[in-house]
Amino acid sequence: MHTTVESSRLHFGRFQFDRPSGELYRDGRRVRLQEHPRLVLVALLERPGEIVTRDELRVRLWKADTFVDFEHGLNTAVKKLRQALGDAAEAPTFIETLPRRGYRFVGRIDLLVAPGDPADPPGLAVVTPAPRRADWRRRPVVWVGAAFLVAALGVAVWSVRRGAKAEQSSPSTQAAAAQLAVMPLRVLGDSSSTIPYLGVGIADAITTRLANTRAIVLRPTSAVLPFHNAQSDPAKVAAALAVQNVLVGTIQPVDQIYRVSVQLVGKDGVAVWGRTFDEPRAGLLDLQDHIAEQVASALRVELSGSERARLHVRHTNNPAAYDSYLRGRSLLVNYTEANMREAISYFERALSIDQDYALARAGIATASAWFSVRYAYENEALAWGKRADEEARHALKQDTSLADAHFAIASAAGTLYGGFEWPVVLDRTAAALSIDRSLDLAHLARMRAYYHLGLFEEAREEARLARELNPNPNVEMARLEVAVELFDGHFTVALERAAALLSRTDAPAVRHYLGLARYYTGDSSGARDMLSSAMRGGRPDARSQASLASIEAATDRASDARARIATILGGPYMDHHVAYSLGAAFAQLGNVTESLDWLERAAATGFPCYPWFERDPLLEPLRRDPGFSRLLTRLREAHAKHRRAATGN
Repeated sequence: MHTTVESSRLHFGRFQFDRPSGELYRDGRRVRLQEHPRLVLVALLERPGEIVTRDELRVRLWKADTFVDFEHGLNTAVKKLRQALGDAAEAPTFIETLPRRGYRFVGRIDLLVAPGDPADPPGLAVVTPAPRRADWRRRPVVWVGAAFLVAALGVAVWSVRRGAKAEQSSPSTQAAAAQLAVMPLRVLGDSSSTIPYLGVGIADAITTRLANTRAIVLRPTSAVLPFHNAQSDPAKVAAALAVQNVLVGTIQPVDQIYRVSVQLVGKDGVAVWGRTFDEPRAGLLDLQDHIAEQVASALRVELSGSERARLHVRHTNNPAAYDSYLRGRSLLVNYTEANMREAISYFERALSIDQDYALARAGIATASAWFSVRYAYENEALAWGKRADEEARHALKQDTSLADAHFAIASAAGTLYGGFEWPVVLDRTAAALSIDRSLDLAHLARMRAYYHLGLFEEAREEARLARELNPNPNVEMARLEVAVELFDGHFTVALERAAALLSRTDAPAVRHYLGLARYYTGDSSGARDMLSSAMRGGRPDARSQASLASIEAATDRASDARARIATILGGPYMDHHVAYSLGAAFAQLGNVTESLDWLERAAATGFPCYPWFERDPLLEPLRRDPGFSRLLTRLREAHAKHRRAATGN
């Protein structure tokens, strides 16, 4: 006997599924689903907590058609459904895989029914939580007696009011009133003391806590740091960050306590709520929870039971471990190499005190992934990527709801260690954002994946979403915007942006892009000078050197190009960008076989950017070659597949 779910609207996580129309919504916005992923979702939602077999799904999706490859088709449908839900097979929030058997919906479902809905009794809303996986494995299925049914009816009646309130408090109706920036607390008293880090650390902890609610749109801590000294004028901060509310406050050591005063200020500069807390020096563990819950109440945000529980999740009971964690977080949000190294040391200290501190492990993973992508080189990059992946997976075993850990796995997948697996990057960043919408860096990771796949419009959309969260974009976003314009063929725009960015950072990637933009806009000499100057780790940057070789080959400097290629091939570093530029260099040198080999390698190892292969002037000597035509055909087909996955069409 199956346990079926019948209601007009099903609410799970950030999603609502409207049964009459068959449409899926996330935070009030429709999510496009193809027919097969939609049918899989319907089947799983009808029987939450139960196994829906692969054979049942085959009949549902293809009926009597036995001539389809339903194994591949079903796997694809489930994968697309997971992408739409931001779910991950390794640590599922909604869809659990039972190998060779089928699938099971493991998330909590709230059944929300509007008054007069013909599918259910008028005004009735029934809350049906699906069992956790451990419950289904350990507990037998039992028949439910009449006494339980009476109790369930009482729960159902109570849920009528709860369901109506949930409707009124949906993200789509509360978003404007629940946009919030949490400013670092201003430290009062002796500025030479050891507590200045608490101002940033506590604000970041409050932001992370509130990010677990669906109805509050948070600005990331990195977005508010530039306004730290502007706390005296919250209205200007609210305008600059495009939020409706700003939380400001102070922290002051008094005897053996911390006196913390906070105020919630509207965009008009008027305080709408305030509170002072006197916490023992060892009592800061509870402070962020108290503030977060009261801020949510002041914003008139209705929290579900699971959201309220997440506000009070305790990852450590050790005040010293928590103190080290706060120190690490206050440094991590600055995203500089020196600060990240110091942040890791604090996270490591926290773990030495409490080896089960998942948040500290997630902090190490986040910083390690950033190092692997931006600061490290060659073998060191591999080591950082490996550590990021291992620490993140360890953290997720302790708590699957850690957005930073999902993001760290995504970041590690986009490294030399991770093999530049862009689909994994997209899957894991979607999972991270489904937990914490304030992660602007997750959008940047997606932007990076999309431009490598040649999906430039999708990359620009991720940039837009990141800017909504952080109106003051960091160097990483600016760098990615240059890359998108360059590989999309907008060379003049890329030149202007790269030149402006060079005044903010001396990162080798910026010199690399600027050198290429100069070449494609007709300045070969300036291109060679810029590419020659790009250094990483005290050595010439391999990517820039490979691009320099291609330009030398194209500007009658064949001997220089060949010598440079030999140096690159004898060096320790190789990735898809280096491989691509070597392919372009060999194309200009007239060696078609070598050129195609390197271009194939570039496409297979993380740069299947079909639009760029198709338009790059440096590949012009290959345009009539049959082998190159076959390569373009394969890349075009892969590009269409990636676009369908990205758009759901």
